[in-house]
Amino acid sequence: MKTRILSMCLPAMAWLLLALPDADAGNLLIQGATLIDGTGKPPIADARILIEGNIIRRIWSGAEAAPSLPPGTQVVDARGKFVIPGLIDSHVHYRPYMGEMFLAHGVTAVYDLGNPLAWQTAVKKGLNSGKIRGPRFYFCSGITIGNEADGDASGGALAGRNLATMKTPADAKQAIAALKGKTDCVKLNEDTKGDFFTAIAREAHGAGMTVISHSLNVIDSATWGIDGVEHMTGVGISAIRKTDGRSAVEAMTIEAGHKNSLLYQWMEPAAFDEMIQYLVKHNVYLNPTLDFEWKGIIDRTPGFEAEDARLLYNPLLQYMPLDERLVTLGQYHWADKRSAAEREQFLKGYRNVQDFLRRFVKAGGKIYSGTDSAAANTPGLALHHEMQLVVDAGLSPMEALMSSTKWGAEILHLDKQLGTVEPNKLADLVILGANPLDDIRNTKAVDQVIRDGEIADITYHSDYTFPFPLYGPESKHLYNPPPHLRAIIPAVVTQGKAVTLRVMGRGFVPNSVVFFGQSQAQSKWVSATELAISLTPRQTSEVGTVLITVQSPKPGGGVSEAVAFIVDYP
Repeated sequence: MKTRILSMCLPAMAWLLLALPDADAGNLLIQGATLIDGTGKPPIADARILIEGNIIRRIWSGAEAAPSLPPGTQVVDARGKFVIPGLIDSHVHYRPYMGEMFLAHGVTAVYDLGNPLAWQTAVKKGLNSGKIRGPRFYFCSGITIGNEADGDASGGALAGRNLATMKTPADAKQAIAALKGKTDCVKLNEDTKGDFFTAIAREAHGAGMTVISHSLNVIDSATWGIDGVEHMTGVGISAIRKTDGRSAVEAMTIEAGHKNSLLYQWMEPAAFDEMIQYLVKHNVYLNPTLDFEWKGIIDRTPGFEAEDARLLYNPLLQYMPLDERLVTLGQYHWADKRSAAEREQFLKGYRNVQDFLRRFVKAGGKIYSGTDSAAANTPGLALHHEMQLVVDAGLSPMEALMSSTKWGAEILHLDKQLGTVEPNKLADLVILGANPLDDIRNTKAVDQVIRDGEIADITYHSDYTFPFPLYGPESKHLYNPPPHLRAIIPAVVTQGKAVTLRVMGRGFVPNSVVFFGQSQAQSKWVSATELAISLTPRQTSEVGTVLITVQSPKPGGGVSEAVAFIVDYP
């Protein structure tokens, strides 16, 4: 990571207080397991892990002399089992139903990269204090650049997510000051570039904050000062050097964070080493989100889908909205209608991405695993799929595990507290029934989860509740937004006349439909803020007031508010 000033580290006294055991908390001794501590060091057989309150206090092997234990210490017999650090999902868009799903899969911390700030703040207090059952919660906030908010098509989402606004690069200092202490990192998107990005990164690093972002050119992003790159889009584009590949990509509609799988077929492996050397030199971490982008077309698709289906139709998880379950399973079929030639183009790109990641980590690069859950991935389970895919790319099971523990903690400067099983760190760990270093799939063999020093309940409950429902347009770009109707132009038509109306509002999608009273009108999508409908003389044959609504289909979608339209006398 970039060099950070010491002033933004946890004050020594605050961390000392955090490290003191909770007087009301019990003590645990986990004994007999093989400890894989997440540092990359060899496992410790027959390990003893003493937890006082919520802090790991001491670790030793069974061959060493045992210290005296605090009175009342609860002993967990873990003989024949394996202990790993609590897992970290570094890219989620948290939803109210996710808490049990993360814990059941050993995910004890998540990084939320897109939700309303007031909601994130309340959720963080609830989850991190243990008042809400679920993983630790950290979140990032963005900065609105220039006049971005003036034409905000997100229905106010920008204003609700970002704590600061910049008109010029000189505003970076005050923007970062607005974020400091209120958010855990700075999250930018691919539209933030050049002098703006450089100024933000400089001020953020001076304040000890991480900058992560989508990217459309990872070399440019590294030059500007990025710490963590979300998705592989910027890597793919940077690795395309030949004119034909460049021309093909320029003709595509590219948006980082969406499925851009065709572009990777033009990646040039001859460019990889130079790129990797530059990224490693600049200490840039990568979050590949392989499961999010590729799970619908690879050999593992049928197995992953079957696992998801078994979980998502668990009767105890029916509080997860049906829309969410359907869109998650539907993402396994995005490539079903592709031709054999197109599928091979996708798979060629996938092999290029695998090759890049293998060479990147071999050269000393680090990845942090995230799933983009709530963007058509199953919370908790998807992180295990992600680790499987990075092993398929050529990483070792240990490296895959570190991507979801140690390296994930490092990207947000949480590695003094989380990410490894070491003395004086927070007691988040997972007890497995099988060795993940033999087969990374064994991370799914979760036997027990220790979350903040306590044995967590990792069962599902049909009555699981969450005090902060989430309303309004959100970051799930795979869902249709809810439509909102503002005006009809013109608002009046003469009886018996044919007319074309402009339906104005926001959140319209190409398959939105318009209802004229109780009947569907012939409509045409113009933009996200406008639809056109054509009314026949028969439809305007009766004088009166007619309510017009817009309906967008599931998943997501919904019915807009009604706007009155008048059919007047001749």
